[in-house]
Amino acid sequence: MMTTKPRTSRQIGAMGRAALAGLGALTLLAASPARAGTITFNFGAITANGQTAVITGVLGQNAQSFTQAGQTISADAYCCATGSTATGAYVTQKAGSFASGEAGLGVSTNSTGSDPQWEIQKGSYLLLDQRALTGGYAISSLSIGSVQTNEGGTIDIYGGAFSTSSLDLSKLTLLDTVTNPPGGVVQTFTNQPNDPFFVITDSTGNIVVEQAVITAAVTTPEPASLLLLGAGLVGLGLVRRRAA
Repeated sequence: MMTTKPRTSRQIGAMGRAALAGLGALTLLAASPARAGTITFNFGAITANGQTAVITGVLGQNAQSFTQAGQTISADAYCCATGSTATGAYVTQKAGSFASGEAGLGVSTNSTGSDPQWEIQKGSYLLLDQRALTGGYAISSLSIGSVQTNEGGTIDIYGGAFSTSSLDLSKLTLLDTVTNPPGGVVQTFTNQPNDPFFVITDSTGNIVVEQAVITAAVTTPEPASLLLLGAGLVGLGLVRRRAA
């Protein structure tokens, strides 16, 4: 029969301090702020639907999907409202760099391109669909380009049912207004909520959607938190060893 040697007050105190150190480190790790993950969609350079090269002009489909780092945003086009309904159109993509201010996504009413500049014209609508985003990602900012003097448009939230053939304009809620002046050729808006759909339309002239940035909190711990976790695990290990 084994006998257990009584613990001294010093041993019990050491065990308690080690346990507290371990639990404290785990608590700090859990409470440490997560670093944000960010993915940028530059629509003048990113390819659509797995194409091997960026297509200048009409892409030839009503909907296009753009994927970066495993995350996907889709675009749909609508034009020429009859009453409160706009009908399906063609998504266009104008190749180029973000810095140019002239690259990005637009709308065409036909497969040959009704706008030679491949942009969103007055009375046409580009819908961005973020329903496929996972892991907490959502659009956190949009950059609108090719906003020349006296041109403008709007960014709206769409609260209606999704359809590739029609857009219910009565379900649009204004989020941001694009104007020049006072804005420049490229204007970035960073107050987008987590709604499934955003609709960008032109009011005067023509504009493009140059860039979308998606952001999500990730659970990657910071190095300092990892050190604290290690110290906590060591402390808990000492407690276990002394208790054996």
